[in-house]
Amino acid sequence: MANSVYLTAAEGNAGTLAVANAYIDLLKENYGKVGIFRAFANGPIANDSVFASLLERAGTGADVEKAWGTTRQAYVDSEENAMNRLVNRYTDYAENFDAVLILGLLDGDPVNPGMLSRSGRAAANLATSVVSVVSGALRSAAQIEVIAQLAVQEMEEAYAPVSAVVVTDAAETLRGEYRATQTPTVFIADGAAPAFAGEDAQTLLAAVEHGNAAITPLAFQASLISRARADKKTIVMPEAEDDRILYATDQLLAREVANIVLVGEEETVKARAGELGLNIDGAEIVSINDPERVKRYAEKFAELRAKKGVTYEQAVEKMQDPSYFGTMMVYMDEADGMVSGANHTTANTIVPSFQTIKTKPGTKAVSGAFLMLMDDRVYVYADCAVNTNPSPEELAGIAVDSARTAVQFGVEPRVAMLSYSTGTSGKGPDVDAVAEATKLAKELAPDVLIEGPIQYDAAVDEAVAAKKLPGSPVAGKATVFVFPTLNAGNIGYKAVQRSSGAVAVGPVLQGLNKPVNDLSRGALVEDIVNTVAITAIQAQG
Repeated sequence: MANSVYLTAAEGNAGTLAVANAYIDLLKENYGKVGIFRAFANGPIANDSVFASLLERAGTGADVEKAWGTTRQAYVDSEENAMNRLVNRYTDYAENFDAVLILGLLDGDPVNPGMLSRSGRAAANLATSVVSVVSGALRSAAQIEVIAQLAVQEMEEAYAPVSAVVVTDAAETLRGEYRATQTPTVFIADGAAPAFAGEDAQTLLAAVEHGNAAITPLAFQASLISRARADKKTIVMPEAEDDRILYATDQLLAREVANIVLVGEEETVKARAGELGLNIDGAEIVSINDPERVKRYAEKFAELRAKKGVTYEQAVEKMQDPSYFGTMMVYMDEADGMVSGANHTTANTIVPSFQTIKTKPGTKAVSGAFLMLMDDRVYVYADCAVNTNPSPEELAGIAVDSARTAVQFGVEPRVAMLSYSTGTSGKGPDVDAVAEATKLAKELAPDVLIEGPIQYDAAVDEAVAAKKLPGSPVAGKATVFVFPTLNAGNIGYKAVQRSSGAVAVGPVLQGLNKPVNDLSRGALVEDIVNTVAITAIQAQG
């Protein structure tokens, strides 16, 4: 993804146009390809002459129809839908640039209540920082300090770091009178047309490189799409009879997330897609009755299961099950991964993979992790889907596999082995099992930070951690949470999901030689898109 910054006024008519023009010039001097993106349009984008002029200055005038996210009215109608559209359109647009200047509130835009919070949420969802513009006209240094810092505070409360403040129309004496703050500040002289150089230029270039340490759910989902695109894989979905699969296929192909194989009868699948107004022309559609494929897959399946007494005829019968058929495509390297479960149970999805794809060397147990997308960070919870009562050896393996999953999705692993006891405060067979699992996990992965037994509050709250387990590198800062049983894990992730509003992505199956992931039967189209992206990233290795 391109380096970026969200340029927005902190108030109406702060002189943003001149700042934007100078910022574009600065970026063009320092980056190969510079994009301009309008976060919120006031109405028909074709009527936005200011935006058009900025695109022309950047040399991207032809991008006018795709270089904007959503409208202010759409945001009023539904913040969730508008933010989704904003992030999706930005992710697709920014792929082609080295740096992008994202435009927030400009001169002449309506100033509505909650504007700064909205700007902060938008910047956070776009995984970038903010450069805020305030007017210095007829104001003292103290007045500007108050206005600037209140704006910084409101946007940072929405998880958007403000990497710089630009003060326009600043009196000559203002720079010397302005008290130093944590936020770097750039001053533009009263009436001057800015041309950034020297320290000011470095401040604004640093803002573009600043990024955002907070990870919102939308930002994380956008990162999945970008990472999947970077090395496209082929994912098979064996439930083409489900409209949600077709809607997801339309989106995945349009956004070039992965190559898609659908299992179904081509004429029927395409006819249904046409009825729904979807374009799935880029998908390969494979018939479950294709005699050549059935023969090859059945022969190989019978060979793999010969010790279990499976005959060729029985294998042919198995190939009439879409999950087995799709799994064999993955086994035979005709697809890199599979996503299924929209119409089938978890067992129906994963049992074929246990029988054919099997586990990675050293894996103690295949397990299911959820990526828990909190307001500003990502946690990994496991096992929440597969193992009912894992042994200490299996629990240790789940911990190590979960740490690997965390790394794969950009989360620094600090593993908490959860229990009702922290350290040596409690006794009993359940605590002893977690203590043994912790010891084994540390032996398996000596370079991974692992702590246990530990209670959930001590794992996430630094104040509690300081009392219960002082000095621990994990306590209070855990990112990976290993539950002692499936009962605890499933209850835990659903409790957090439903009570905090966290987005639960998964389960991500861990430990298989090739990625196969299960969908909830209540999965939304968005869930299917995310799961395909996750599967593609797993296939990248």
